[in-house]
Amino acid sequence: MKIILRVLTALLVPLLALAHWQLAPDFGSLSAPDSISQNVSVEPLPLQVFCPGAIVEVGGESGVDLGSVERVGEALISLSSNSEALLVSPEPISSSGAGAVASDSEQSTNLLAMVQTQAIERERAAGLSATYCQKPTSSGWLTNGSSTVGTESVLIAANPNEVEALVDIEFHLPSGVVSDRFALAGGEEKLITSAQYANGEEAFAVFFKTSGPEISMALQNRKTRGLSPVGIELEGVSPNPGTNLIFVGLQDLTEGFENPELRIYNPGQDVAEVVLSIFAEDNVDLYRQFVAGGEFSSLDFKIGSGYQLATLSSSTEVLASISNPSTKNILDFAWLQPAELFSSITLPLTSYRNTILVANPEATAIELRVETKTGDRIDVQNLVVAPFSKLAIPSAAQSVKLDSTSQFAVALEVLDKNGYSLIHPRENANLGNDLTILVN
Repeated sequence: MKIILRVLTALLVPLLALAHWQLAPDFGSLSAPDSISQNVSVEPLPLQVFCPGAIVEVGGESGVDLGSVERVGEALISLSSNSEALLVSPEPISSSGAGAVASDSEQSTNLLAMVQTQAIERERAAGLSATYCQKPTSSGWLTNGSSTVGTESVLIAANPNEVEALVDIEFHLPSGVVSDRFALAGGEEKLITSAQYANGEEAFAVFFKTSGPEISMALQNRKTRGLSPVGIELEGVSPNPGTNLIFVGLQDLTEGFENPELRIYNPGQDVAEVVLSIFAEDNVDLYRQFVAGGEFSSLDFKIGSGYQLATLSSSTEVLASISNPSTKNILDFAWLQPAELFSSITLPLTSYRNTILVANPEATAIELRVETKTGDRIDVQNLVVAPFSKLAIPSAAQSVKLDSTSQFAVALEVLDKNGYSLIHPRENANLGNDLTILVN
């Protein structure tokens, strides 16, 4: 409460002074500037990170139990933090959503980061569900929904706050936009099946916005082929629409049996000219698509062996993701989401087989310091990532810290006998430190 009062005081005093100046009589001796800026120094609120929890099963294990929407099993949570004392620490195994809270003026993944994993073997669901546990947010996009025969998408919404959040939600479909509103009480979660909004739609995206409180939102996707499960995956909030996107971790895991598929959604009104570039060892494959405003587009493309770096450029801001299927060990799939760029990041690793994937999207080589930690043991290696290239670093450590003087993209691949998943880290930080308030 003291922190909140200090923030409000720091913000309100200059604004009240400005309001007093604007309301004073104009005697002709003063001329209003174009804008007034005020620098304030504030301490950020404690950093909270939230995991969406175990998978959701609709219709019971057989699929015929109408109205049944419930959690199944438990998710394993891996945590890394350099905070001396966590204010809130989750249990390592959780069925419902779980969060952690750390307090420090310097906030990032190096302060607090979590991932969750869950291996599933059910009658209608099998594979490996894994995701990065994100900082709650008051708005965002989820891009990879589907509601055709053989696919199922479920929204997992949770309010980790003590106050109620009113949530406005939009399902962006090829046929139009469907809107709804619901309330989330403090500490409440909702499991929302998409069939009531997007029944029969091959692709849809979801946009949500709250009345102010930040919430956790994730989208679970499950596939079946006939009576056989074909995989399950879980993704958090995607980056906002952009014109330059980077995808890390693309590789052929079906030996050419099934190709990856790019999905694009153009939320704007103007036509988007989109170019997908696939960087192989000695060549670049280019694919061009035109996507009308408010429309979806998909592109099936082939890739060579090994990991591929993919970039997307667009004439207008778009949302995009890549579905990557796998026939390794069991049938499964993962959605590649656009990667964030980091110069320093700490990632907790899972109890499954991990591969840290690092990509350099720039035209100059970068130097990378890789620090892995297991218990009290720390191992360090220095690597070079060539221009428009990538590195795959297998590791059985508990966590890894990556540092560079240049920015890089990163993802965590989890691939073993239990299934396949890709984890996309996001920066964790609240607003704080030195802020500039600009009043026009």
